[in-house]
Amino acid sequence: MRLYLGYPDSVAAGERFRLKDRFLKEVSVDYSSVPVEVKKKLLSMLDNVDKKDYLFIGEVFYDGIDLLEFALFSVSVREYDELLLPGYLYGKPTHLIRNLLRGTFGRRLSVIYDFNLFDRRTVVVNVGYTKSSISLGGELLTVIPLGEFHFVDFLGNYLFNRFVGQTGISNARLRKEGLRGELLDRCRSQAARILFGRSSTLTIPHFNYSREICEKEVELALSPLTGSANYGELVERVSDFSGALVSTLYSYEALFRERLKVKEVVVIGRLTGPFEKSLRRIFPVRVRKVDEAELLEREVESPGFKVRVEKPPFRREVLRASPFQIREVEGGLKELRHFFSRRDLKGLSIIERLTHTARGKELEDFVYELITIIRRSSFRTKEEVAYLNHSIAALTKVELKENLFEKAVKEIEKQAFNWQLPFETKVNILYFCHRNSERLRGRELEAFPFLMLTYIRDKKVTEGEKNFVRTVCEKFYQS
Repeated sequence: MRLYLGYPDSVAAGERFRLKDRFLKEVSVDYSSVPVEVKKKLLSMLDNVDKKDYLFIGEVFYDGIDLLEFALFSVSVREYDELLLPGYLYGKPTHLIRNLLRGTFGRRLSVIYDFNLFDRRTVVVNVGYTKSSISLGGELLTVIPLGEFHFVDFLGNYLFNRFVGQTGISNARLRKEGLRGELLDRCRSQAARILFGRSSTLTIPHFNYSREICEKEVELALSPLTGSANYGELVERVSDFSGALVSTLYSYEALFRERLKVKEVVVIGRLTGPFEKSLRRIFPVRVRKVDEAELLEREVESPGFKVRVEKPPFRREVLRASPFQIREVEGGLKELRHFFSRRDLKGLSIIERLTHTARGKELEDFVYELITIIRRSSFRTKEEVAYLNHSIAALTKVELKENLFEKAVKEIEKQAFNWQLPFETKVNILYFCHRNSERLRGRELEAFPFLMLTYIRDKKVTEGEKNFVRTVCEKFYQS
């Protein structure tokens, strides 16, 4: 018989259980009585079985593997002969678990992984609490530090930041009144309910605050984690799920000298929705969620253990554009089109001059040209990023008629939620939001300042830059 250890549910013949619950029952501790940080450690126990002095509870220090040992005391381990594990537990965690079962429970279980149960034309994504694995063609290729916790945490922080902005209450006041941590936890818990489809409303009774959270807003709020990379595009840095997946596809081609022929994509775990949307965009095939119980019945289709774990450079820092020396040149719109078509940086000085001098019909034509530049620019070359930055900055400074404003917003929104772009580009978009805050109510860009405040939490930006983002968020609903 087969035993599957996973997150959040582990399954065995005739039973489904959660490891954290079994551990707490064994040590006689009520889950509701432990602090939030302890709850996080309990939820991520599988990801941290190799940690020493991992948890302090009931006046006792537990190593990570101790938690699993206590959790398994009430499981009939001796009845099983095969252990099934998520791909993200490959390596040292597997070694520790195998030794635990042999030493404490006297069972030498053969170990298989989720990717062994599917053929070479299936992509398997297993979503854990803080880690997820991507397996291609029956081979584990990468484990990324992105899981259920990060999506709940990120959405919760975004909802909190937007609540603070809309109510006008300051973080300083919330800290002084001892409410900030409580409200942040409430936003995170409601973010989980929203992500799992149990609710669509954020409610904070203490402040008489209630707001409907639509599916599109959730999608935008999670865009820094899901990403927007597509197969065939340049992935300059891996900082999100889409980037990691596309990078993994490139690694597969380099390793096996062939392009993966995908017939099906399988997702395992509890919070799979955000992953599924990215997978459907990248793979034009069926994407289905597999219940853990199904894994107990599947035959081994890819028995090989030549696992090739690639660790993509999963970076959290913000990409920055290089400074440019802008050479002053003469000319107008005709010359600007010429320089931009050649991606010649001489056109930047024309943008700067026309921003201050264009009037009437020339200003209208200039705005049209800026919108065209934004639509045709990307992040692939430093020249295009420079044109993109200057064009957004110029649109912030000029007066836009309503029809032109609509066109400008449409193009800026397409760029705003592309998190591969440099931080300077994000700041320019933030200026645009700040300048046009009243006109952006009810649009997608309304969420951007508060998403930026969430985005920069763990980024290498200066305190001045963080303060600027905070100031824009605080004043966004006051204007």
